[in-house]
Amino acid sequence: MSNDLTTEYGFSAPAVVESSRDLIAVEQSRAQHEVQAAFVIAQRFPRDEAAAFSRIMKSCDRPFLAEQAMYAYPKGGKVINGPSIRLAEVLLQNWQNCEAGIKELSQSNGVSVAEAFAIDYQTNTRISKTFHVPHTIGTKSGPKKLTDPRDIYELVANQGARRMRACILSITS
Repeated sequence: MSNDLTTEYGFSAPAVVESSRDLIAVEQSRAQHEVQAAFVIAQRFPRDEAAAFSRIMKSCDRPFLAEQAMYAYPKGGKVINGPSIRLAEVLLQNWQNCEAGIKELSQSNGVSVAEAFAIDYQTNTRISKTFHVPHTIGTKSGPKKLTDPRDIYELVANQGARRMRACILSITS
């Protein structure tokens, strides 16, 4: 039995990274291969929509999810409501051959630029939303500038989850 992973299992040895430019090239190559593999798997193992629907409905029978499946809040004398991010995540997990996420693209001068996305590898559909998040929150005494990295992370994640939910609902509807 050979110890050479390349011949034995089809794997190649890790690239030797000598500079940040090499690291970027390796990461870009890895990301490209990961996406290509997802498309190949989606075509080889297409979703069974009836089974996916059944799994989604079964998930919605769970009391915890049922309690969190919808959001509602008052705004301007009306109640705004809709499917929650938790429900959108269940849709995505059970629909299969999909991916969603949030990426912070940059952070400078008290503002983060981020992207929320959802991809359906089976239908080759990608929805994304790029948005700016000022590092401030509204308080009763006026806007408060955030400086703690954890507070900034949570603010970006919260804003991103709303946009990611919209992306997920776009590809699963």
